[in-house]
Amino acid sequence: METVETETLMAKPNKMTVDQKMKDLFHHFSTAKPHLDVHNEVLDKPWFYKIWDVDQKFLFLHNNMVLAAPRDSNSPGTHNGARTLSCVESGGGQPQLNLEDRGIMDLYREKQELKSFTFFCKSGSSKETGSFQSAAFPGWFISTSSEPNKPISLSHQGGAEITEFYFEKTKS
Repeated sequence: METVETETLMAKPNKMTVDQKMKDLFHHFSTAKPHLDVHNEVLDKPWFYKIWDVDQKFLFLHNNMVLAAPRDSNSPGTHNGARTLSCVESGGGQPQLNLEDRGIMDLYREKQELKSFTFFCKSGSSKETGSFQSAAFPGWFISTSSEPNKPISLSHQGGAEITEFYFEKTKS
């Protein structure tokens, strides 16, 4: 969920639909031999994406939190990708996002089901947007506040929180 430097301040989604992006991602990793990609190269690096909500707030890792904020010249850049979002139950019984020090490729290589780290991508109101639903907590989606510089959270769709995102694969 980390971002990389770009040349423009306002992001424009590429023309691929969310369904096409997901198909490419799963094809790449599912057609590979264990730990090898389709070119017999070691699968040791995840694909990285820049992600922003429909209000043009990008997701950034800052001070051990994932924030949604407008992108500007002071926006943080890429990190090493060794942290992963998970969904856990809070003390009040409501699910919450947790940032864990686990690499996505380590999770990929594990043989057990890891629902707390799994999010289903569902097409949004346009073909270029998608929502990320927790596998561990169906009906709960990654969301941003309408206010900038707030941490991302989980919410139900249809409320005040934003649950639709653009995302684009980066070169990292």
